[in-house]
Amino acid sequence: MDPSITFEQVQEAREALRNIGTSHWLSDDLFSWKWWFLVAAGILPWVVWLKFFIDRKRVFEILTCGFLVGTFAVALDGIGVDLMLWAYPDKVLPMFPPLFPADLTVIPVSFMVIYQYTKTWKTYLLANLALAAFYAYLVESLFVVWEMFQLIRWTHTYSFLGFVLLGSINRWVMLKFAKLSER
Repeated sequence: MDPSITFEQVQEAREALRNIGTSHWLSDDLFSWKWWFLVAAGILPWVVWLKFFIDRKRVFEILTCGFLVGTFAVALDGIGVDLMLWAYPDKVLPMFPPLFPADLTVIPVSFMVIYQYTKTWKTYLLANLALAAFYAYLVESLFVVWEMFQLIRWTHTYSFLGFVLLGSINRWVMLKFAKLSER
């Protein structure tokens, strides 16, 4: 690494990258089938959850669960992309992180549903393992085939373990929150 790189040079590189990214988005992403797929993935899970799964008595608790999962997913996805462990060629909007629809919709809503319908650690872990396997081995594999996800220095098994850890930590945090609110 060159210690003589200035902040201005970094800003120039960021501007060039932004311009290239916007040009790519306009020519390759906007209104493509992948773009429409990502838009739908950003909206439909919330609609389905609100229509069929919402537990109005626990809405704040369940939304908190989803907010935590979404926050972790956005942060971890950003870190993984920045470290070039994986990449997403397509975006809904050029200024948002690539997989915003999944990180703030599909993944949180899925974890909200299993959190809502499981009462014990055992049933939660079984559902968490199934969901992690579904996302890591099926969904990610489809995204690779569709050229919407590229593994660089990452594997589906790492993702599986990450989803299991994400779900487990999230349930543990939610149970701690529940104990705090009982006081």
